[in-house]
Amino acid sequence: MTNIKTVDLNLLIVFEAVWRHRAVSKAATALALPQPTVSNALRRLREIFEDQLFVRAAGGVIPTPFAEQIVVHVREGIAAFDRTLQFKNAFDPAATERLFTILMTDIAESIILPRLLEACRRTAPGVSFRTIQLSGDAIVPALRAGDVDLAIGYIPALRTGVMQQMLFVSDYACLASARHSSIGKKLTRQQFCNARHAVAEAHGTGHDIVEKTLRKLGLGRQIGARVPHFLALPLIVSSSDMLATVPRPLGKLMRNIADIRIHDHPFALPAIPIRQFWHERFNDDPGSQWLRGTFRRVLGQPMKANDILRN
Repeated sequence: MTNIKTVDLNLLIVFEAVWRHRAVSKAATALALPQPTVSNALRRLREIFEDQLFVRAAGGVIPTPFAEQIVVHVREGIAAFDRTLQFKNAFDPAATERLFTILMTDIAESIILPRLLEACRRTAPGVSFRTIQLSGDAIVPALRAGDVDLAIGYIPALRTGVMQQMLFVSDYACLASARHSSIGKKLTRQQFCNARHAVAEAHGTGHDIVEKTLRKLGLGRQIGARVPHFLALPLIVSSSDMLATVPRPLGKLMRNIADIRIHDHPFALPAIPIRQFWHERFNDDPGSQWLRGTFRRVLGQPMKANDILRN
């Protein structure tokens, strides 16, 4: 019995072409192959099936009874594989109703997500998005399983098991109430160290650097408020004498909502690299590719193949 692993499946394409055209020469023309190549393929098929398959007749060839029995299966196999190839390119953003699940922080939900939704309003009107937040150790399994399509943010814990791409780099600023009694247009180091602070814990991100910095400066006891997310901080600051260290884009977003001033941070904090992360399983998925490319376009960054990292 012939093992299918040893069979060139292109031979079935030849079989179907000879069946359809009832002539080796016409089949060769349709396949854009030399006639000897088609004849050689037909010879190999006869050896595999131990049947003539096609015999000479006036003007060409006619199939044997065995060929008549198997043609439907050959065609089904070719059609099934063709559908598989079509499926690979089947994602149409204009027609799809796919739901994408994206892991992102409250800051990204407020600053990045609206821009993504606006970009999709005309080009992908049926696409919908769900955002979630997970603990750091749950992110990679969720990406691997496909429960999360993409993770966006400052997530230095994602060092292995995922692919990543830089979106943009931000920095930290310090927020103070515009009515703060002792802080004017410039925030000094001494004023920062004398103040009480409000902190976002932001579990699963790299923003714990803020509290680590406060503790390194000996200001741990001056943390007057901890909240799970950043969005509450501008409102807390605007109605108190506390300071808050936040990513600068959040301050810019909230300054028209809360009565705050944005100050350059008096201490040097690391830059905030915002990346998108996905699992290698979905690297070639057309929908995932579209989503990643859309984020790049929305954030005004050119796509570069060499800035994709496999960790």
